[in-house]
Amino acid sequence: MTRTRPLHELAGLLPVRSATTDLPHYAETEGAPAVCARQTGRRLTDAEAAAAPRFCSQCVKVAEKLVALDAESAEPASPLIDAARTFTDSVELRQRNAEILTLAEAVGQVLVHGHYVLEPHYAAPGATSTLCREDTVSRELNDELSARVSILCGECEKAARLQSERLISEARQAANEAGARVRTDPDPTNPEWVAALERLTVPLDFLTKYDPVTSEAITAADKEITDELAADEPTEGDVLITALAKLGRHAYPGGEGGVTFVILAAAPDAPNDPTFPYDRPHVLLYAGEQADRPASQHREPWSAHLHGADGDYVATLNPNFTGRLNAADDATRVAREVDEWLRAFHGPA
Repeated sequence: MTRTRPLHELAGLLPVRSATTDLPHYAETEGAPAVCARQTGRRLTDAEAAAAPRFCSQCVKVAEKLVALDAESAEPASPLIDAARTFTDSVELRQRNAEILTLAEAVGQVLVHGHYVLEPHYAAPGATSTLCREDTVSRELNDELSARVSILCGECEKAARLQSERLISEARQAANEAGARVRTDPDPTNPEWVAALERLTVPLDFLTKYDPVTSEAITAADKEITDELAADEPTEGDVLITALAKLGRHAYPGGEGGVTFVILAAAPDAPNDPTFPYDRPHVLLYAGEQADRPASQHREPWSAHLHGADGDYVATLNPNFTGRLNAADDATRVAREVDEWLRAFHGPA
């Protein structure tokens, strides 16, 4: 968003020096604590404020929120808009809390309260000073309090992110080195190869959890492998068509309106022609609404339904089956039932 005036002016705040660091802050009045709750020094001149490369990140967030609230207050009141904003704020707070907790876990820190600054800090477990070194630890937050934190000391967060970047870089290097050995002459009986595999597991677990780039790459690779395996795996319909073929019945995959099925002609002397069953009495077999899923995903038992030459429904051949069978067993079951039913009316295939 392009601003014609400095952010602190838009938010009605003053640019001020920090009492302890070179990083400038925003405050409501000169001499008052910064909006991030840190102690401040004198007010910055307009030239000093304009020349400052950056301000406290937490102060900037508060200022941007104040500007946004001013803009929202000018909009017409609406219960729907108010409810949407409340929901959005709630979601954003939960997301922010998850971000803070994940970063803490990645770098081995806990959330604490300091003696001098109101906002929570990071600190190493059992440490007496905060990660930012600008405060001392008053108490460690328990799980219930940590789950409510959505504001964090900006300097602690900056230091934690630097640590996280370093740990991710080190984990990537360790994973690459161990992965190179694992890919070379794989041999589960070789202690050196097994040790390399163990060395690979630890950094990969870390990267999967804390490195979005690696996590996305692993997810994409897993999906690619799954898709490749699924492409090679027979579908539920393929398994059923094979079972029917063993009984001399020609069956074919079909579909309509997003629903897929297996179709076969009722007549025992039907030719091996996928178009033949549609204009003659035929049987439609369904496994739920999809018959083209991989066979390993077979979850609903096959059902068989007789239709006339005009396509109108006539009868369900096996309405009472409620068992749970794997794809092969269920295909064998329904193929046998359909074959026996058709034999009773038309004779053997």
